[in-house]
Amino acid sequence: MQLSRLEFAALALIGSTIPMEGYAGEVGGTFPDRPITLVVGYAAGGGADTLARLLAERMAQDLRQKVVVENRPGAASSIAAGSVARAAGDGYTLYVSTHPTPPRAAAADDAGAGGNTCVAAHERDAGSLVPIALLATVPNVLVVGPQAPISDIDTLVTLAKTYPRMLTFGSPGVGSPPHLLGELFLRRTQTELLHVPYRGGALAIPEVIAGRVDVLFISLPGALPHLRAGTVRGLAIMSRQRATAIDTIPTMEEAGVPGIDLETRFGLMAPPGTPPHVIARLNKSVNAALMTATLQEAFVARGYVAPGGPNTPEFFKALVAGEAGKWGAIAPGTGVAGN
Repeated sequence: MQLSRLEFAALALIGSTIPMEGYAGEVGGTFPDRPITLVVGYAAGGGADTLARLLAERMAQDLRQKVVVENRPGAASSIAAGSVARAAGDGYTLYVSTHPTPPRAAAADDAGAGGNTCVAAHERDAGSLVPIALLATVPNVLVVGPQAPISDIDTLVTLAKTYPRMLTFGSPGVGSPPHLLGELFLRRTQTELLHVPYRGGALAIPEVIAGRVDVLFISLPGALPHLRAGTVRGLAIMSRQRATAIDTIPTMEEAGVPGIDLETRFGLMAPPGTPPHVIARLNKSVNAALMTATLQEAFVARGYVAPGGPNTPEFFKALVAGEAGKWGAIAPGTGVAGN
């Protein structure tokens, strides 16, 4: 951590020596010539928000322009996705995606009785976004509060089968990756738990700590500080191998429930109509940020896994398309309509 602080201080010092006119854009008004906003669909303090703020700081140094984070929680990030999809396609309003988000289910969740009207609009909006780059991959984790009488997956399954629909499971929102993995867990274990959605993992964590929800499916970065502090306990990691950041938690397969190993992909996306040269510049900035030692150290400490190989817009687009079917297969019967 000491090295990280020194490097951060050095970068801050370098940034402070850049003339302010450099932030006004290059001659001829080349991109960017004003601040950029990263829109996050979850509350401050969660995994998506933390990642966005880490990225914004480094992108600002590369672009010589302010990069701010705006939180627009609700509807499992479909509200945020829709707002960006309707923004001007100029590269100044971007969406931090938590692939995958099934927009139809999320829209209906917040829209209530009028959900059907909003559903198609949200689906159209999210589907029109233009991929820029993959930001990180994270596993999801199943946690319980410190006083919960659940020591492992076997105990949870036994209790759930003994008392059907009496236990509750929380998630960052309807249609979020942790929610879908929770539903998959119920199928694989043939159990019934009541789903309690929140507007982000940061809002759900205090609920499981206090015992107001029995278990919580959440991204690892959102739970990691609490796992280390002992305020929550991890039952299983939903990935093919244990997490480097906290390798004491078994995988779901090790815990006796195979086939629950899909991970969350965080990405950056732009409104439709954004020019290719702007997409290319943003992609270059993202990759430059990901290569910095400070960001790499922060990723390891917080449970994010940086992309490997050529991180192009085309790569990210193909990745999303390739995994859509896997996530979509979970949706039927959950109240979530797939993309």
